[in-house]
Amino acid sequence: MVFPHSYDMLFFLLYAMLFSLPLLLARNFLLRRTPTPPLPKAPLPVPDRGQDHDAVEKRLPPQPAMLSTARFPQELWDEIIDQMAGNFDEHHNMAHLKCASLAARCFVQRAQIYIFRSISIQKSPPMEPIVHAERLLDVMAWSPHLIPYVQYLHVHAGDSRSLYAIAQVAWSNGLQLTLTSVKAAAGSIALESVAKLVGLPSLRGIVFSSGEWDATHLCNIFASCTSAKRLTFVQCQPGPLVAPFVPPTMPDTLVRPECVAFTASNPMIDLVLESTCPVDLSALTHLKLVELDSPRMNAFLSRVGGTLTRLHLKGNDPKLENLNFDLLPNLTQIDAFQISEPFIHFLGRLPPTNCIETINVFNDRREMVNTHSMGTISKEAFETAILEASLPVLKRVNVQIQGRLPFPGVGTWFSPWVWEDIVRDVEASLPRLFENGLLGVELVPFHGSTVFW
Repeated sequence: MVFPHSYDMLFFLLYAMLFSLPLLLARNFLLRRTPTPPLPKAPLPVPDRGQDHDAVEKRLPPQPAMLSTARFPQELWDEIIDQMAGNFDEHHNMAHLKCASLAARCFVQRAQIYIFRSISIQKSPPMEPIVHAERLLDVMAWSPHLIPYVQYLHVHAGDSRSLYAIAQVAWSNGLQLTLTSVKAAAGSIALESVAKLVGLPSLRGIVFSSGEWDATHLCNIFASCTSAKRLTFVQCQPGPLVAPFVPPTMPDTLVRPECVAFTASNPMIDLVLESTCPVDLSALTHLKLVELDSPRMNAFLSRVGGTLTRLHLKGNDPKLENLNFDLLPNLTQIDAFQISEPFIHFLGRLPPTNCIETINVFNDRREMVNTHSMGTISKEAFETAILEASLPVLKRVNVQIQGRLPFPGVGTWFSPWVWEDIVRDVEASLPRLFENGLLGVELVPFHGSTVFW
């Protein structure tokens, strides 16, 4: 490791000491015990029938003191678990937390919050998802206190029996549900189970990914879902509605998402534009468009443009030139990744009366520090495009870096001195934005881990 400044070594040592402090406390104060004496050379005396037991007990070697955790506050144990959860990568994170739970009861409750935060039910051999889903049902039935810890539930290739088992759990705490390659035929238990899951009042969002969905089935699911604030479609390709959708029972309220994301899901644009599709887009503020070439995209923008304030784009998508941004008068924030020429042209076509205040650009740390480009264009060209574009109320251009530094003990987060060097390097590589007070550098951390049942 190279330390460019003499005081960086001192910062490195101080950081290492601070990171190891909870473990040192656990070792020196919490787990301190009397050294185990050596084994006696002669066998221990066995009392005769008439021998005094107390006399024999006095001749036994001293036993080690029992570990006591009652003398210390629970907050200290929780802090140790927080340090472990935040300083390892995804797989080591779970292994260390599980080991800590087995080591001491005082670690269990805090570790469960991290371990059960995200649950994924995968498909491997035949019948495997059924076994895993039913096992999950048993775990939650025996330990219902774990249910509020679950925030993300991923179901991969679930069938009727596995989805039925998952739907029996009384999920309660702001769940985000991901359905990947789920086969839900008309009138099947699978479709009924999905409708039950999406009908949870605490549901935050749904991700439909690579499923063999039928347009009518999706409308039935939307009619059952009234609380989700985020809808995401990834490679979702339903066919057109063969007839206007009429729900079996008209819901009292329609789902009103605040965020909708489309990734390679052109047919979904057509579906949500259908007059009978039970999705209310009047509250939509955040839209994500990736790999889309729907001819009805501008029709969709004209429907949601009045409330839309945030737009997430793929910067190398050539279809950006087809979007009519005059339909988005209230847009204040743009998020972009994979910067390329289409994004530069998009900036040049912005209407002069736009209200864009913030532009967020996602970049890899190595690209920002070690190269002279952002995506496929030079950093100078990116600066020029920003400064010459019609952006009368622009306040901030944030370079958002998401990545994991291969540094022992850091894991998800960059160490303080390394992060300071990254910020300085980004500011030096985009000097004109920095001098104009527009440049910001932000860290976008990874999400939590996943339990595989």
